[in-house]
Amino acid sequence: MNTFTLFVMGPAGSGKSSFVASFAGWLENNEIPYLTVNLDPAAEYVPYTPDVDIRAYVTAKQVMDEYMLGPNGAIIAAVDLTLNFIPGIQEEVAESISEGYILVDTPGQMEIFAFRRSGVEVVKELTIGQGGVAFIVDAALSKSPPTFVSQIFLASSVYYRFRMPQLNLFNKVDLLSEKELEEMVNWVREPTSLINGLEKELIGEEMIMVRGLLESVKSFLESFSIYFVSTKISKGLDSVYADLQKIYKGGEDYEIPDYMRKSE
Repeated sequence: MNTFTLFVMGPAGSGKSSFVASFAGWLENNEIPYLTVNLDPAAEYVPYTPDVDIRAYVTAKQVMDEYMLGPNGAIIAAVDLTLNFIPGIQEEVAESISEGYILVDTPGQMEIFAFRRSGVEVVKELTIGQGGVAFIVDAALSKSPPTFVSQIFLASSVYYRFRMPQLNLFNKVDLLSEKELEEMVNWVREPTSLINGLEKELIGEEMIMVRGLLESVKSFLESFSIYFVSTKISKGLDSVYADLQKIYKGGEDYEIPDYMRKSE
């Protein structure tokens, strides 16, 4: 299949489902084939109509009732049970699309999916054609150097977990002032300005402890694509698509940056 499977991940409330809905609409408007897949068994509502939906196979509520679990335990169990239904999901996808983008909306609680073995296996089994990750964070919660850096560390941890091409999207920029957005853009273009801003908020001993980590942040910003988008007003989606196309149609293998390679 000549497809690209894009797994949409990020913290709760960052706008994962909204991105899927908005990007699907953008693809449709540009007559680009796509398929939407909802992998959140606990979702009560998503702002699009999934073409393939895990809730047709298992829901967190069903698991809660059947196994007498609490809400969190039921979500974890439902995500783990997703592995049992991979063949059915694969068949649905194969019957529905042969070329284009497969947009996979992952569970709202990122840690339940991204940092459990079952999540890694689901991504491995459901990557049809080429694959990648769109990591979504809330720009409105990232306006200071410490909070911005914390989001970069989250993005880095997801990359280490899945080791796939990854685009990092700061969503909800429509909630930022022009000055706030300009400052964030400058942090990405000139990572030293971000580090300088963080130094002003840390005392001496704290700065010594995190200096090495900040070099990793700088390397991440220099090596990975970062976009400032708004799914509400469809801002920046054309740039996201352009970069995905470089991976999808470019023909070159994705190379892991040297600084992120694990030592053998």
